[in-house]
Amino acid sequence: MNKKNKANWKAKVETGFESLGLVMGRRPWLWLLSCLAVVGVMASQLGRLEKDTSIEGFLEKGSVEIQRYDAFKETFGRDEVFIITMEVEDIFTQTFATQLHALHRQLEDEVPHVNKVDSLVNARYTHGADDTLYIEELLPETLPGDPVELEKLKRYTYNSDNYKNFLISADGHMVAMLVRLNSFNFTKDKNGNWHRGYMGEDETREADAKIREILEPYRGVISDDIRLTGSMPIAIMLSQILERDFSVFSGLANLLIGMVLFMIFRRLSGVFMPLLIMTLGVVVTMSLMAILGSPIQVSTSILPAFLLAVCVGDSIHLLTIFYRNYDAGDEKHHAMASAMGHTGLAMLFTSVTTAAGLASFATSDLTPVSALGIYGALGSLIAFLLTIFILPCLIAILPVKRRPLQQDENKGLQPMLAWFARVSTQYPKIIVVSGVVLFVAATAVASQIKFSHYPLAWLPEDNETLQGIKNYEQRMGSTISFEILLDTGKDRGVINAPLLQALDKIQQDVVTWESPDWRIVKAISVVNVIKESNRALHDNDEAQFAVPDDPALISQELFLVELDEPDDILNLVDKTYQTARLTVTTPWFDAIHTKELVDRLRDHLNANLQPYGVDVSFTGVAPIMGVTFGKMLISTAESYGFAAIIITLMMVMLIGNLKLGLLSMIPSLLPILIVLAILQLLDVRLDMLTMLVGSIAIGLTVDDNIHFMHGFRKLYLKTGDPAYAVEKTLLSTGRAMLITSIVLSIGFSIYTQSLMSNMIIFGLITAGCIVLALLATYLLAPALMVLANKQYHQQHPHKSVAEMKPDAAPVQ
Repeated sequence: MNKKNKANWKAKVETGFESLGLVMGRRPWLWLLSCLAVVGVMASQLGRLEKDTSIEGFLEKGSVEIQRYDAFKETFGRDEVFIITMEVEDIFTQTFATQLHALHRQLEDEVPHVNKVDSLVNARYTHGADDTLYIEELLPETLPGDPVELEKLKRYTYNSDNYKNFLISADGHMVAMLVRLNSFNFTKDKNGNWHRGYMGEDETREADAKIREILEPYRGVISDDIRLTGSMPIAIMLSQILERDFSVFSGLANLLIGMVLFMIFRRLSGVFMPLLIMTLGVVVTMSLMAILGSPIQVSTSILPAFLLAVCVGDSIHLLTIFYRNYDAGDEKHHAMASAMGHTGLAMLFTSVTTAAGLASFATSDLTPVSALGIYGALGSLIAFLLTIFILPCLIAILPVKRRPLQQDENKGLQPMLAWFARVSTQYPKIIVVSGVVLFVAATAVASQIKFSHYPLAWLPEDNETLQGIKNYEQRMGSTISFEILLDTGKDRGVINAPLLQALDKIQQDVVTWESPDWRIVKAISVVNVIKESNRALHDNDEAQFAVPDDPALISQELFLVELDEPDDILNLVDKTYQTARLTVTTPWFDAIHTKELVDRLRDHLNANLQPYGVDVSFTGVAPIMGVTFGKMLISTAESYGFAAIIITLMMVMLIGNLKLGLLSMIPSLLPILIVLAILQLLDVRLDMLTMLVGSIAIGLTVDDNIHFMHGFRKLYLKTGDPAYAVEKTLLSTGRAMLITSIVLSIGFSIYTQSLMSNMIIFGLITAGCIVLALLATYLLAPALMVLANKQYHQQHPHKSVAEMKPDAAPVQ
């Protein structure tokens, strides 16, 4: 395709947008009502939009990880828990024992969806006498009257490896109760058929509310310090914060963006029309999620506020040119159509580049991140369509007063834009060299940035649930569980003395593991029950606290425990004794290090259990999410490159020149690199949310560049003078770029009102990128264009623009 044809297709597209504006201007009501009818039909589906914050919702349905986790929950129950902690002076008082039993029964009877409550009430006191095995309650409702028996019970409780730092602290003054919910819920359809589903947030919140209600009368009675914490309350609290942020962000975004639009345009129409397009853009995008069955999840909860900011950009550019044409005396219909022709192509490219940046998330392993990419990209394109099909109709229908042009000329905006044009064209070499040096330096620093995923660090320090987690970990040692399934491949394969002895050795080894980033506190399996029972059957001899060599004895011990406490056994092995469960607990640590711990555990288990043909697999919330988040962070970093390549190709297509297209990406990428470099210097790590800023920002920061390059290209093709083209572009399109950047930066700065630190950082990073992108477009982009087209000045050093022929062509 020759240069003339390259220019022609752009001219045809621009003419097409102008013609569309003329057509809509003739019958605005028909177009408007047709568009609103489509929006209304889609909006009618909003009621089907659901919310999903479950662990299963993070991964694709049918994935290997989810299948394995479902199988685990079917056999052993779910690993997420509510933890109730109580500070007590002495647990071995009759008053405390009576109250704890009452609380335990009430939790089992009244908490909805409850599966099991673990506490000292149903913990095992395993002891022997006269070759008989006795399994009793660790803390009976009526304490032994015999001081000797009571002392034995105390000694057993405080020294039990099974319950110390789990149900009772090492100092004996903190007691914990663990409430576990059912793994699944069952619903009946209209035909009477039952369907199994995942326990959702609604059920979890019901349980949470009831537990809090039950605990209230016990405060100051059973204990002066009762706290509710655990993985489930943390998940509920994060969801509540997101709901609060959703409302706050949406309200503030509308208010602040409306105020900024009024201050800039000083017209009610300049406020009403963009806000309407913003609102419709959010409604249509969220309706599309409902229609396609995509629920609101953790990351997609930022979509409404994000779309409010993004949807307004196209409206601002179109209205800025329309008001300028209209105030200059053009008839409203033609002023609108001319604005469509002037900005349509640039708006199309900015919408597509923003969509491309977001679409790079679509291949993420995490469905919330993938959904953010898909619906963020669709939302950007929907905003463009709403702008070109509804905004022109509103302009044609609504009364718009003409305003004298000179009102804007005396303001500080024009002199400021002229100053940027003058500096960028007079000192292009200094600006470009400085920009390139900064680009290289920022790249070097940003390449060292580290990743993180540590939800506890996002929460306010005074948060009650966070304080409860920290208090429990300080006293008990661990809150996170790594569930490991050991499949022997045959019935009763677990009852193998050498295998169990090897597992015992593994458990003793791993509890000594510690690194700067994590440490293992406890390891629990069926081995603990066997050792406990073996000691009891040997007259409580501590030397017999071990796995016996005789498989028949092991089988007998497990049979005796199963007779008395079947749930205790079936919580550690499956019904056929083919698969054993090994639970390794740690304090809550940064998920980015999960793969390191899982790999080390897997290697150690395989090395020691391979001779017995055991298949080792990991499941549970911690290993699934930790490993998946680690992969997601890496894949997201890789998506930056994909987004940059796609956007670069589009810039080359828009400009029609490979060299200029590549050069134009420097001002677009530099702001992101600078912000990432600053984060690295401040030792701020990128997590699941802040990691998204790169692909989001690259789509947004390139918008200013596209509008500048589009305006510059048109003027340069007419005059051949890059300095003149820079000045006129900044004095016209530069105003719309400034308005858009102000609105976008304010829109994202709203995230600073979040209660979560990572959301605040996300807002600051994105707002900072947008401001830096505007400065780069005002200074670096013009300087690059002047140097890239300096041949004209070398050939015509003294020729003014007024002296040029109308058909003068640029020198390439």
